[in-house]
Amino acid sequence: MEPVPATTERIDDTPAIEILLVDEQLIFCEGLRKLFEGERGFRVVASAADPDEAVRLVEAHKPDIVIVSLTGRPLVRLLQMLQDLTAAGHPARTIVLTTALEKTLIFQLSQIGVSGILLEQTSPQVLFDSVRSVVSGYCWLGRERLHDLVESLRPLNPAPRNRFRLTPRELEIAESVRRGDTNRTIARRLGITHYTVKHHLTNIFTKVGVCTRLQLAVFAIDQNLAEGLRVGDYPPATDGSRH
Repeated sequence: MEPVPATTERIDDTPAIEILLVDEQLIFCEGLRKLFEGERGFRVVASAADPDEAVRLVEAHKPDIVIVSLTGRPLVRLLQMLQDLTAAGHPARTIVLTTALEKTLIFQLSQIGVSGILLEQTSPQVLFDSVRSVVSGYCWLGRERLHDLVESLRPLNPAPRNRFRLTPRELEIAESVRRGDTNRTIARRLGITHYTVKHHLTNIFTKVGVCTRLQLAVFAIDQNLAEGLRVGDYPPATDGSRH
């Protein structure tokens, strides 16, 4: 899909915020483009209909913001690809438009690099405010500007829970997964083999009832496992060691 015509180029001497739009429905991108055309300080550089096209356009245009309105596997795939680009030095921050602000979805999105989450039916002014805030380094959820999306989602009652009977080593590994560490990184830091890490992850998945690393990361935030690790509220390992 070819880049759409540019909107407002500059406001005074400040460069316009450059935006890439991603949605399977071209008419939705066109509607968003027209919204931004009517507001100073924004420039829509291109639109894409799928993850591969979106990543190609991010690499080509290096936008400040990527606004995504995909769902399911295409959404997760795109966000993971954008997270890799960010790690490689691309500056784009991501805002996701969704039909509902569900807690599990918010946790999942925040763990794979999303800086803002908005309802699709949000007002144009809130959309503009969210883009400006995210470019300035803040996060955005619903109608609110936040300093940190993940921290804002922690339980109001931070008391750690021990009903899952995770060992101290399993807690360390779960917390490492929450931070996004790979198995080899975890193994080097803890002085164990990556095969041992995989064995611990299998046990953790069984104990807490998850199937993927992303689900474990969401679980670790929701259950505040890091707090349990700090205060030693979880039972000791039953095998006589921390490995």
